[in-house]
Amino acid sequence: MHKTAFVWDDRYLDYSFPGDHPFKSLRESMTKKILEERGAFHYIDLVKPDIIPEEMLYKVHSKEYVEFVKKKSEEGRGYLDDGDTPAFKGIFESALVRVSGTVTAVKLLDNYDHTINIGGGFHHAKYTSASGFCVFNDVALGIKIAEDKFNRIALVDIDGHHGDGTQLLLANDPKVLKISLHMYHKGFFPGSGDVDEIGEGDAKGLTMNIPLPPGTADDMYLYAFNQVVVPKLNEFKPELIVILNGGDSHFTDPLVELKLSNKGYLDVIRTLHKLAHDFNAKIVMTGGGGYNYESTAKIWALSIAELANLDFTDFLELEDCCYLASSGFVKKRVVEIVEKLKKIHGL
Repeated sequence: MHKTAFVWDDRYLDYSFPGDHPFKSLRESMTKKILEERGAFHYIDLVKPDIIPEEMLYKVHSKEYVEFVKKKSEEGRGYLDDGDTPAFKGIFESALVRVSGTVTAVKLLDNYDHTINIGGGFHHAKYTSASGFCVFNDVALGIKIAEDKFNRIALVDIDGHHGDGTQLLLANDPKVLKISLHMYHKGFFPGSGDVDEIGEGDAKGLTMNIPLPPGTADDMYLYAFNQVVVPKLNEFKPELIVILNGGDSHFTDPLVELKLSNKGYLDVIRTLHKLAHDFNAKIVMTGGGGYNYESTAKIWALSIAELANLDFTDFLELEDCCYLASSGFVKKRVVEIVEKLKKIHGL
């Protein structure tokens, strides 16, 4: 049994945008319900986050931006960015609770092998602005705090969108390997994450982006993952692996056109789990995107079961046991991307 903690606060559910906005906290409540119904909390510790002081946000955000969010939170109207992230009354407090969950997950590593905060994963937030439904960048903050105890940290982001905010905040950090697999084509948010973005200064070569074309299914997603991500991790040998498990790479997601199945997701998590044990490394897993709420909740529940060494195989339905295939065009394109990455990163 792997000692695993699940960080949770009912106030996570307050971070849910109104109207027809796609980001709803239903995903988190559905995941917790699945775990409860299957008796997972007999084996996984449920831990409430300690709320961080707002000054801790200054590690990754400007004071002016934090004050701006507080002001908009009191007003309860307008936007925190160019139009994706609307303000609502209490958004500052609800964002702070979720960020606190990731900080708590990092601090719990003294006593746990794996810690999970599905309420986190806000990888678009930048130093002076919100972006893409993300107010504060809990991922970058958690990693910065983890650096007090870990010298080599690998972030593996499998959200369907590029983790641009986290990449920018950690671009020149030599302690962190930043890996992002995401859909990439002209006009798709956030517009960054091509192969030539490899980091800066002492951290040059420690950013790896795998920009995948629409229609990339299990076969080619796992091909890219095994051909470049696994060798890069083996080369870096992290002491901590942070997994950003966005559910929007799933084939049912309405905002992203990747075609990863539950089986494909599980393969990625299993491989990262195995590598962590090979390196004697810890794991922190956060949530992320995911706009088919049922699919995202299932992905998260299955991933948590894998990390906690629980048997959820009967939870996989018949269609979950088959891989999805990419078109010939996509296969050719992904092979080209992988060959470019091998040359750039010397793999």
